[in-house]
Amino acid sequence: MNRIDPLRISIIGAGKVAKALCRALSLSGVEIVEIYNRTRIEADKLAAELENTKVVDRIEDFNTNVDAVAVLVKDDALESAAKLIPPSIKRFHASGVTDREVLGEENGVVWPIKSFNAESANDSLSGVPFGIDASSDEFKEILDKIVSCVGGRGFHAPSEVRDKVHLAAVFADNFANHCLALSQQILQDSGFSTDLLHTLAEGLLSGATTGTSFDRQTGVAIRGDKGSQQKHLELIKSFSNSQELSEFYSLLSKHISESHNTH
Repeated sequence: MNRIDPLRISIIGAGKVAKALCRALSLSGVEIVEIYNRTRIEADKLAAELENTKVVDRIEDFNTNVDAVAVLVKDDALESAAKLIPPSIKRFHASGVTDREVLGEENGVVWPIKSFNAESANDSLSGVPFGIDASSDEFKEILDKIVSCVGGRGFHAPSEVRDKVHLAAVFADNFANHCLALSQQILQDSGFSTDLLHTLAEGLLSGATTGTSFDRQTGVAIRGDKGSQQKHLELIKSFSNSQELSEFYSLLSKHISESHNTH
């Protein structure tokens, strides 16, 4: 992890992204000056993990002697939170879909292309791509330092870039994970171990890291095997969410077939 000249950062929020970023920044020598969270107890817990970090009860009371404030709250709360920050302080968020301008005049974005959940709470941010954008070159230099500090890989990501990359990320992570969760549900409801899927999951990861996912598509949909698809649809009827699952199965099968011109 790269060490940089000390930066002073304050944080709004104490959720998964805030915890991950605070831990990584603190380990690299960045001073987390103050934390505000709507639920004070969560801010207290996070501050206890850091060195000399103060918890404040009002955003308006933030110390202005900082390089920036990270606004790490839900997208629909970004604008209202930013309005309370003392106007002289630069501020940035970590959203992939929200324009940086909602934060006010001196604004920026540091968006990590990473899923934050309970399992990944203590993951290193080293090597993670970060989309960076800022309202000024001076502020962009600060945001570049923040990403460098946690070992991330920064790339220029104005709104039009982040929108498209975020859409791709939703398919790659959110939708793919949902499909894996459905497959695990089918196995568990049928009395089988989810270990049976490990080799398939490893193959998916291989295609994702080499950029060959389209070419490695296999299965009954790409083969146009209507008999097997009908058998699957019959099996789906035994599950509690059978109607939604049948529609989802049919839609995905149709899309695979049409994408590969096998329909």
